[in-house]
Amino acid sequence: MEMSDRTVTCENGGTLHIRFAFDRRLVDLVKGLPERRWDGARRCWIVPAQHVVAVVELLQGEGFSFDAATLRLYDREKEQLQHLTVSQLNLQVKSAIQKAFPGLVWLVGEISGLERARRRTQQRTSQLLHFQLVEKNEQGKVISQVEAVLTEEDRFRVEEKLARAGDPFRLEDEVTVRVLVQVDLYVPWGAYRVLIKDIDISYTLGEVARRREEIVRKLTKEGLIDRNRALPFPLVPLRVGLITSLGSDAERDVLKTLRESGYAFQVTVHGARVQGPYTEPSVLNALDWFRARAEEFDVVLICRGGGSRTDLAWFDSEALGRAVATFPLPVVVGIGHEEDFSVLDHVGWRAKTPTAAAQLLVQRGQDTLQRLEEALGQVLSRAGTIVSQEQGAIRERAGRLARASGNRLAVARADLARLARALPRVAGVALGRGRQYLVLAQQRLARSVTRELQGAEEKLAQAAARLAPRSLALLAREGERLQAREKRLSDLDPRRVVERGFAILRLRGGGVVTDPAQAPAGTRLEAELRRGSLRLLSEGGKRGDGTSREN
Repeated sequence: MEMSDRTVTCENGGTLHIRFAFDRRLVDLVKGLPERRWDGARRCWIVPAQHVVAVVELLQGEGFSFDAATLRLYDREKEQLQHLTVSQLNLQVKSAIQKAFPGLVWLVGEISGLERARRRTQQRTSQLLHFQLVEKNEQGKVISQVEAVLTEEDRFRVEEKLARAGDPFRLEDEVTVRVLVQVDLYVPWGAYRVLIKDIDISYTLGEVARRREEIVRKLTKEGLIDRNRALPFPLVPLRVGLITSLGSDAERDVLKTLRESGYAFQVTVHGARVQGPYTEPSVLNALDWFRARAEEFDVVLICRGGGSRTDLAWFDSEALGRAVATFPLPVVVGIGHEEDFSVLDHVGWRAKTPTAAAQLLVQRGQDTLQRLEEALGQVLSRAGTIVSQEQGAIRERAGRLARASGNRLAVARADLARLARALPRVAGVALGRGRQYLVLAQQRLARSVTRELQGAEEKLAQAAARLAPRSLALLAREGERLQAREKRLSDLDPRRVVERGFAILRLRGGGVVTDPAQAPAGTRLEAELRRGSLRLLSEGGKRGDGTSREN
């Protein structure tokens, strides 16, 4: 369709029909008309005739032709026009903006409110993303902002461009971008805005790298860049602190690698945000927790899986760089992919990925074990050499000892033979001396015994002389005592009573009767007299008071 094919016609006296070949700029322009709508069947835009002034004045400079009915309607409305409507005012302002910015311009700003806009689009059918591009001062305070709009078509084009570049970053809040925009005013709301049409990928990547390099230069100047890497790395780092997002692939990869190593790793995981504006305070909090318990750990890992460069740029923080540089334990950094770098990679012990960070610890253990095995092998080898040398020396000494012992034994045998020959003569002499000694001892013993016996006999005679008078006196006194006791016993003998005419009454079993109760009527008794005894039969007895007692 040529320029002349851009037409506006008034049909049925009530609507204006706008037709033109597709042109994105013209579409955006027509969308600013009040109450416009697209008629898919007629393939044209339809606007109520009451807005004829706005239509003609908006499109007459764009090469549109107007039919006679439209022009008559325009002239009539123009003559009667004594004021502007809000839509007419907004259209004129929009026209002025377009004249001031006839083409697209490059605009630099930091994205703000994009995540909130994405959530809103998920709740409604519109695919327009409304967010802000802001400018901040050195203290991070917003000093100016503009409304930004990204249509579905433009967003697809920008995202496709990022994908072709390898997705170096994502469009998200707090990312500084350089975008190609069309300055615009949304007529229905009178809202000044910019429509994003394209993006400069290299600018954003350059800003990320520039900020990172600035932090690295500052830490280097302060002598902090190599401070953590100067710490001695443990030979067997088994007590591990892990800072990562809980339940993430990075956590699973690290734990799986350490578990499959077969070493007794003890891992304490502290959850942290690893993307977005809360990354810095979250990771700092985790580092403070491990710092307070540094004596309980050997090493700390900070891990995050792969992502875009702006995802990883959250670790390009001066505060995080200082915290890692001054941490009292070695900090292993496993963030992103092999080609990714952050500030933490410069100040910590860099590993390519979370898995590589875990493998670094495993390799450290394997290297230590290998060195121990090599040292042990060297010790065993040296010990074997020393043992072999000592065994040779022992054999040599054993040979010398055997020879010396043989010589000594030969000398000893000769001495023994000589002694054996001299022994009978020496023994005879010794026995003779022994017999003579025994005879003399026997004589001395006999004389000594005789003297002792004579002395004992004299002592016995003296004792006997002293003992005889005393013994006779004692025997006399004891004889008198015995005679007195015999007389008392004789006087008490029951037979002495019987001899005086009394009898001893006994039961047939031999027991003496002392109580009538012992011999009830019919009891057989025996009365012992001076001469012989009587057999009696009891007729019962009497009590002491004279009363009879029968049983």
